[in-house]
Amino acid sequence: MIYTAAGGSGQGTIEAAVESEAWALGVDSDQFLTATEEQQGHILTSMLKRVDNSVFAVAEAASNGEFTSGTVVLDLSTDGVGYSTEGGYLDEFVDQLEDLKAQIIAGDIEVPTAP
Repeated sequence: MIYTAAGGSGQGTIEAAVESEAWALGVDSDQFLTATEEQQGHILTSMLKRVDNSVFAVAEAASNGEFTSGTVVLDLSTDGVGYSTEGGYLDEFVDQLEDLKAQIIAGDIEVPTAP
């Protein structure tokens, strides 16, 4: 399993996964959607940075006259991050993944924020 936490540089990681017959994890966007058919056979999932939702939230706040500057944290509870199920490789695990997601959102599972 190969995971690159650096967006577009993950393309080389995906190519290496194909060469080594390993799984790769996409990052930031659903890299399955921009991969070749051969590469798609090696992309288990992608960890999604839901920039679409953050841009929408800013635009909505601005249009309502409620925009303020500052730091805003978007997480699982606000659909600021997520995972892809393209390719179907996770289909049998989606219920478990959604249960874990709910536990994280509820605070029953604490995700470390420091190395």
